[in-house]
Amino acid sequence: MQSQSQDAHIQLAQWLHRLIETLRTQQGSTWRDLVQTVSGKNAVIDLDDIQLQVRAQGGEQLQIECEYLEGVESVNFKTSAETLRDVITGRLTFDAAVGKQKIHLRGSLQDLLGIHQVILGILADSAINPQLRHLWREFEQSWLHLSSVPPCLSLEHQISSYGELIRQVPTDVLGIEVYPPDEDSTYTS
Repeated sequence: MQSQSQDAHIQLAQWLHRLIETLRTQQGSTWRDLVQTVSGKNAVIDLDDIQLQVRAQGGEQLQIECEYLEGVESVNFKTSAETLRDVITGRLTFDAAVGKQKIHLRGSLQDLLGIHQVILGILADSAINPQLRHLWREFEQSWLHLSSVPPCLSLEHQISSYGELIRQVPTDVLGIEVYPPDEDSTYTS
């Protein structure tokens, strides 16, 4: 079991490095946001209890170092592969995952807003960047728990869940038709 955990640590670190290199190659706004948000900082990430301490430094020449950890309770980003798959495929928005506590984040407000911007940028870039789509497919096929979820959907196919309040209104109330008053009619009290 220790070997399998070590393999998962190595694989997660490799994917993280490839994600950084893909964004570096792209040199878009997501890359600039990433550099601004993470340069000179440390974070502990936890995916399915596989923990990495990630150190980022170097500004525009951003380099990351990953150290394998076990049993750390002070984690900056924690989620499951299933939640990550749901976010990547558009079945769950990142904001909803955080709101439903399927993704746990810890940090200063400025750091959290920066990470939010970076993650939304990565998800948006995934719709048009074949290297990111390949990275997601590889994650989908080889991370610990296999799933039958299709690869990343484009933004047009990612549906947000709205209308919770309207679903709470009884159908008979929704069926009431209300007509505006005629302009010619006069009202008496």
